[in-house]
Amino acid sequence: MFNRRGFFGFKSFPGLAAILALSVAAGGAPVSAAAIAPHFAVYKLSLGKSHGSPGVTHASGRIEFKWIEGCDGWTINQRTRMVLTSSQGHNFESSWTLDAWESKDGLSYRFAVRRADDGEAPEETRGKARLEGPGLGGRVDYSAPEERVLILPVGTVFPTRHSQEVLAAAVRKELLLWRTVFDGTGREGLFGVNAAVARTIPAGTAPSFDSPLITGVASWRMQMAYFDAEEQSPEPDHEQALRIYANGVVDQLEFDYTDFALKASLEQLEALPPPDCP
Repeated sequence: MFNRRGFFGFKSFPGLAAILALSVAAGGAPVSAAAIAPHFAVYKLSLGKSHGSPGVTHASGRIEFKWIEGCDGWTINQRTRMVLTSSQGHNFESSWTLDAWESKDGLSYRFAVRRADDGEAPEETRGKARLEGPGLGGRVDYSAPEERVLILPVGTVFPTRHSQEVLAAAVRKELLLWRTVFDGTGREGLFGVNAAVARTIPAGTAPSFDSPLITGVASWRMQMAYFDAEEQSPEPDHEQALRIYANGVVDQLEFDYTDFALKASLEQLEALPPPDCP
């Protein structure tokens, strides 16, 4: 039987949420003159390492990820469809979508998550979140599946700001960065992320996908460990290994769920136009 919670514990890029260029650090101070890269990317999913587990023998699917820059914020659109096959020949099919918007000051976030597993009725989660200020706590007001309030702890960040902080830390050659992140996915949408920079890749190193968006751009190998904020377990819910470029594009990604891993290989990449702001 597939572990649905573990399978859908995986998040938006890389935390699967918008991963931007290094334009703003925590607190809003510029950290790099590198051009940010709004983009549309498509990833092909396949089975990675099995870790000796006989449970999953085949995996296929597709992730479509779009990051759009607006004048006052960023829009994230993600569409994921996946089929896992067990050693008994049974298929488990899931689809998952995230539509979100985050303000450029990192303090406001709106989200809508829709998930359907194996022909079951779709589950939908919607809400709005607001932080009281940089480094402070805040609250989430859910409107679906029911109205409720979630209090966000001090130090919570939203996914785009988290991505900015991770890339800023890589530029500063900091090896580790821990953050509490809210993105609206999962049971409470809140998780701890430990980001580790494994290696800096020089700008002249060839990418795995031929595109002017990433050719000649510096990149890093990173390891991201995701922890359930409710369980307080010393073991991560899942891990991600990725290559991320200084403009926010990811071309190689692997999701590790202990018993098996999923590989996401970039097969389409398009630049999106910047906003026409006054």
